[in-house]
Amino acid sequence: MAQSPKNISALMCELSVALAELSEKMSNLAITLENHYLDSNAPESTATMEAARETIEKARSS
Repeated sequence: MAQSPKNISALMCELSVALAELSEKMSNLAITLENHYLDSNAPESTATMEAARETIEKARSS
């Protein structure tokens, strides 16, 4: 079943808004987690730091 271009355009607009909201929520979550970590004063292990670096590199290359 084919969708009219007008319906597809409206869906794309909704998707764009939803993705922008998700992006903002993910950013807020990252800030909250970072602040929680900084407040915890927990010493990080070498393995934790390496895992974090690997995750950051994977995210950058995506």
